[in-house]
Amino acid sequence: MIEVNHSKIKETNRKKIITLLLEKNEITKLDISRILDISITTVSTNITELKNEGIVEDVRHLESTGGRKAIAVKLSENCKFSIGIALTPNNIKIALVNLKKEIIEKLKIRHKNNGIENLIGIINENIALLMEKHNLDSEKILGIGISLPGTVDFENGIIKYSYLLGIKDFNLKEKFEHLNVPIYVDNEANLSAYYEFLNRKNILKNLLYVSITDGLGLGIIIDGKIYRGDNDSSGEFGHIKVALNGKKCKCGARGCLEAYTSMNSLVDGYNEVSLEAISDVEEFEELYLKGEEATKKVLDKYLKILGMGISNLIMLLDPNTVIIGGDINNLLNDKIDILKKNIYKDNLFTDENNCTISVASYKEAYLLGAAMMPIEEFLEIK
Repeated sequence: MIEVNHSKIKETNRKKIITLLLEKNEITKLDISRILDISITTVSTNITELKNEGIVEDVRHLESTGGRKAIAVKLSENCKFSIGIALTPNNIKIALVNLKKEIIEKLKIRHKNNGIENLIGIINENIALLMEKHNLDSEKILGIGISLPGTVDFENGIIKYSYLLGIKDFNLKEKFEHLNVPIYVDNEANLSAYYEFLNRKNILKNLLYVSITDGLGLGIIIDGKIYRGDNDSSGEFGHIKVALNGKKCKCGARGCLEAYTSMNSLVDGYNEVSLEAISDVEEFEELYLKGEEATKKVLDKYLKILGMGISNLIMLLDPNTVIIGGDINNLLNDKIDILKKNIYKDNLFTDENNCTISVASYKEAYLLGAAMMPIEEFLEIK
């Protein structure tokens, strides 16, 4: 029992040191000892081991007021990497991220959504190219995080259902086990919420992330953890019914909030009122930025419905922080005040003083959230 505890203490000290090194550009062993309240002998032993593993390196000798000069050390940020992957109905996105959470390279590959096995082939091919290009092997990869729209059995890496990708009851995790690294598979809204939380974890414990992409999702963080529900199906915000026998949703049902508030609904709304049809959100955004009148009317109506949905969400869960993100970011940046008015209108239970609503700082938070999973697992003190 004593041996197990000793091993746990050693691992805790090691992770505390690595976490501190992530925060500092350079630091001496004496300062590490003082800040973490760990003996200088323990710090020296850990630093020596981390140097041997290539995780830490000497920087320079610091000026001394007498005696031996202190040596500053730093984290070798490119000693370990994580890979984030996002599957969307039109693209595969891959990000190589180093231990300091810097994006080293990002890929975007268009696909025809012609079956999950084809997508897996594209992913494996590009991971191999990425690892070859950066001279990486499985020892340098902390793990791979995969984001996708749909319900996911997180523990087993199984896609339970993704109608946007045409997948049901599929074990995605096992398709990448040949890489001999940890594999994490999760819903894109969960990972977006996770990424935004990591950037705010010193100031809050709870957070809601409304994800607007090809679908409408919700990521829920409670007490610093992703809330998944008893059946891994929490956050299906887009499939709350807002109209009896309403617009048909891509899930097959009618009247879902997603049918009125996904990015595709903007395209559909524009095509209903305009003589010239558009095919994607990028075209809508381009026309809106040019001041095209029809896009303004469609967006205003869209924001009223979205505001109603988020208002209901706030009344249900009473959060103090709601972040809205995904592919909607560029269109929301100058409309957030209008959206807030729509959300707070006729809401007797909350206002801007006790619920902060903002646009996500990063458009592809789901991709970075996927990449962060292996890194945070590596750093987590248990």
